[in-house]
Amino acid sequence: MPSFLRHIRGPYLGVLMLLVSITSTQLGTSEAKFLMRKVGPEVTVALRLACATLLLFIALRPWRHLPRREEWKSVLVYGVAIAFMNGCFYQAIARIPQGLAVAVEFSGPLIVAVCSSRRWTDYAGVALAVAGLLLILPWSGLDSGLDLTGFAFALAAAAGWAGYIVFGRRAGGGGVCAAAWGMLAGTLVAVPWAVMADGLLLFRPDVIADVLPLAFAVGFLASALPYGLEIVALRIVPPQAYGVLMSLEPAAAALFGFLILGEVLSARQWCALALVIAASLLVMRKAKDA
Repeated sequence: MPSFLRHIRGPYLGVLMLLVSITSTQLGTSEAKFLMRKVGPEVTVALRLACATLLLFIALRPWRHLPRREEWKSVLVYGVAIAFMNGCFYQAIARIPQGLAVAVEFSGPLIVAVCSSRRWTDYAGVALAVAGLLLILPWSGLDSGLDLTGFAFALAAAAGWAGYIVFGRRAGGGGVCAAAWGMLAGTLVAVPWAVMADGLLLFRPDVIADVLPLAFAVGFLASALPYGLEIVALRIVPPQAYGVLMSLEPAAAALFGFLILGEVLSARQWCALALVIAASLLVMRKAKDA
């Protein structure tokens, strides 16, 4: 462990892991958009999870740390939740704006946060996060008739995210190696889904050779690194704190759009960023006492 991390303990180390995870996920999502244009959402999910699984197995050699018998069920359900969450999310952003899809998907962690709350600060943090997300929502786009199927997929992704939190916390007893086994389970779900949707496109050598470097970049940034960090953080950070901290996800998307893509944020969006950051700080103020 790097020397500067030795002084970070408990939930604060978990917060650092989640911040790195959010950053990595947003970079990976940006790259995944280019991958989706070439092979579609189903194959993108399968390639992302397969590449992430391979990277995690190479780095961690998880066969040396098999989950205990009582942990296997949680690990497998955790993996299915990963595949379901990602599959539905990519279907959603293929139909509705990404910012809206992320905001709708975030209802999953919010539900977990509310169900896990015990203090008024948790409820206040959730309220601030909701206020921030309402400001981020592209309300002007609602007048143009958005795809209801896209909304349904985003809500389904929210349910998958909730399951990811609950079962990731249970599976996390096996450490980061549990993420590798969960990713393998997710890949075994995502590959048949891709075959049913796009036939044998996933197994065409010319297609795979063209997109493989990008797929590995997406797999590392959007899956291997963030899920490896989060499965450890889920054991450190209380569920209600995790739920509000992940409200930074849509805020980070807006910020990355400004820094990397040159998308100018409105005053309303900057207020939204301030609200979700305040929500995270409020919940984490007493997280270490949970």
